[in-house]
Order: sequence, then structure tokens, then C-alpha cells
Amino acid sequence: MLALVFPVLNALGGVATAILVYVGGLSTAQGMVTIGAWYLFIQSLDKFFFPMLNLSAFWAQVQSGLSASERVFALIDAESAVEQIGARPIPQLTGEIQFQEVNFSYIKEDQVLEKFNLHINAGETIALVGHTGAGKSSLARLIARFYEFQAGRILIDGHDIRTFDLSQYRRRLGIVSQVPFLFSGSVIENICYACASNVSTPEVEQIAHQIGNGEWLDTLPQGLDTQVGERGSRLSMGQRQLVSLMRVLVQKPSIFILDEATANIDPFTEWQIQQALNMILANTTSILIAHRLSTVKAADRIIVLDHGRIIEEGNHVKLIKLGGLYAHLYNTYFRHQSLEYVNKRQWLEEQPANLGD
Repeated sequence: MLALVFPVLNALGGVATAILVYVGGLSTAQGMVTIGAWYLFIQSLDKFFFPMLNLSAFWAQVQSGLSASERVFALIDAESAVEQIGARPIPQLTGEIQFQEVNFSYIKEDQVLEKFNLHINAGETIALVGHTGAGKSSLARLIARFYEFQAGRILIDGHDIRTFDLSQYRRRLGIVSQVPFLFSGSVIENICYACASNVSTPEVEQIAHQIGNGEWLDTLPQGLDTQVGERGSRLSMGQRQLVSLMRVLVQKPSIFILDEATANIDPFTEWQIQQALNMILANTTSILIAHRLSTVKAADRIIVLDHGRIIEEGNHVKLIKLGGLYAHLYNTYFRHQSLEYVNKRQWLEEQPANLGD
């Protein structure tokens, strides 16, 4: 419709102008109007048609805005698929998590988890590994109550997760997604948008300087007052990750969920991110959907998933010796990140060509 508006109006304007030029020319020839008056009248047509064109364009924008607002309000009014059977006030959680015979599927024909059982101790750090579609992200989404499971129970500190006040419960969670999302605004606003009112800027600065001695903060032009741009467009991917981790550090959650990003970042930034992660992992029950070898090795327990089932679990050394799916994943995805592998590759590249074999 917008594509039709301007051609139609321009065509009508051209026809009207042609008619007025013809009629006005005849009237001038007959002495009814002067040539100057006729010329000024033709010129005044532009002053009339230009606002009309702008109004037409504005109306198209209004229509687009109305259709977008319909979708927004439809989303706001949509009934939540997550059903809470209680509104238990939540004290500070220890973070013990239990999956008991949990069944879950996004669609009925495709079961993601079936009679799934898992016990995560309070303060434990587990890494979830497995091929795409193994159910790693589904576990994290169920803990965060983004989806409703169909059968079984999920217990947090021995209480059914469906009995909690949902808003209070989610304030006990710290979540960093694979692509960190930042709102347009300053760094401090993005860190503290969900903070308690008693968190001050000096406290945030103190925490920020604990990560790499605050060198990441020194790289920002205005420090914590640096504008990040829409979706964090003015920051590098590593800086966005650090801001997202700072949110969690300031929030001090009981349960931490990390869908670790795979973006290429420099070793120094990765070291800073690992420092921030270590600070979080020391004080929370953590579920890590891991893509970096350093994160996998740092976990207390590695859970290997395949089609919604736990097929292996243990630490890095134990699972490598087992020679199962984790060993295959390590050789396929993780091994090239190890220092031994990097040093060996560097040594081979430095050898003379005739010694390559």
C-alpha cells in the first residue's frame, strides 16, 4: 500500500497541473488573468501537494504502528503456559536442584526429556555437554520456568518449583544467554536495572575492579557511564559478556545459568571472563552449557546428555579415560582449545618440512 501511495499522488498531481496549465493558458490568452497571476498560481500548487504527500507517508507509518501495537498487546494479554500452584515467599535459597521423573516436550510428537532424573547439590557446578538437541538448553529453561513440564517434579531446596512466587523465584536466578542482550543506555544502567535499590555505584565499581584489576573498565571511554548503544552495538562481544556477568555478580543469585557464548574473543578478554565466572561459581549453584574447555574442566561434575538422557557423568579425567561420547566430543570440539594441543601445533609448524612426518 505504501508503494502505491506516492506514485498515485504524483500521477494525480501531474494530471491536475497539466489541466491547470492548459485552462490557465486559455484564460491568460483571453485576458481574464495576467501572466504573473497565472504563474504564481501554478507555483502555489507545490505548496499544496507537498504537505499532502507528507500526510500520506505519515498515515502509512501510523497504520504500521497500529498493526505492531496489536501484536504487542496480544503478547501482553496472552495466557502464560507456565502454571504455578502456589505463591510461596522465597527466602535465600541454597540452590539444591532435583529433577524427579520429569517428562518434557515442546510438541507432543517430540519428547525431549522422558522420566529424567538429576540431583544437583547446593553450591555444585555442573557442565552440560552433548550434541545439538541433546536437551541441554531445555534443562536450563525448565529451571528458569520458561516452559512447563508435563510430568514429574522439579524441586528447589526440597520444595516443588511450582509452589514458589514466580517473580521472587526468578530474582534468585542469574542467567547469561549465549548472545548477551544489552539495553540502550549506559553500562551502569545495564548492570543495575534489576538490582536492589541499596546497590550503589561505588559498590559496582569495586566489583568491576576485581575482574582483571579493572582493566576492562579502563578500555571504556567513559567507564561505567559509557553508552552501550542499542543491543550493545558500541561494545565488543567480550565487553558485552563482561557486562552481563557483572549483572550476575551485583545481583548475587542463588542459582546461576550460563549458556556460554562461542564468539571469538582475544585471550586476555577470555581470561577476564574466566575471572568473573570464577567469582560467580564460588558462591552459587551453577549450570553451565559449556562451549569452552576451560569451563568444562572447572566444573565439579560433567553431565553428558544424548537425546534427553544422561549417558555419562564425572570429571574431565574420568570421562576421557571412559572413552565414550565425552571423549568423542573432546576430540571433536574441545581438544583444539587445550594448551597442549596449541603448543604441539606450534612446534610442528616450526619444524623443517622434511621432518613433517
